[in-house]
Amino acid sequence: MKIGLGELRALPKGRINFDYNETLEGLDAVKPVVGELSVSLATAGMRLRGQVKTLLKLACHRCLKPYFQALTVDIDERFVNLVEFADSQAPETRDRELQKDDFFEALPEDGFLDISDVVYQAVTLATPVYCSCGEECPGTPETESRSGSLSDVSSKPGEKKLDEKSIDPRWNNLKSLLPKNTSGEES
Repeated sequence: MKIGLGELRALPKGRINFDYNETLEGLDAVKPVVGELSVSLATAGMRLRGQVKTLLKLACHRCLKPYFQALTVDIDERFVNLVEFADSQAPETRDRELQKDDFFEALPEDGFLDISDVVYQAVTLATPVYCSCGEECPGTPETESRSGSLSDVSSKPGEKKLDEKSIDPRWNNLKSLLPKNTSGEES
């Protein structure tokens, strides 16, 4: 969905309110991204405001099981036509503190804002970096030891229960670096 700066200027109030409902490629979303958005004229450009929601299917980084997480994203972005913006700004001779309205993105040269791209970026940035299915996460999955039996590497978060046979044999030489009383072997 694209909206042009010329279209906004032609409207009596310079504002478009609309319901957003699109399935965006490249997201782990189970449902389409839905919400209410508003595009309005702003100083030398336009402002996009609103809120979108979706349901993501993520994989827990601890137990590797998939889980669903609802995601709500508030959008408040300012886009300016750089040519008009440069003309409207008076040159400042001294340093000043940056304000919220000092941060904006350039409007494409054709004057059309791609709403779907802005929503995609907002949802992607709001997606959790570390995914956890919750406090009831069973922890890391079971691994198969050399004897062929399954051993639980970690039964609860924060606790580690290691089977001596499940340790990778390539690490055995490191045991020689530990004092005998801490290596778990008795003399």
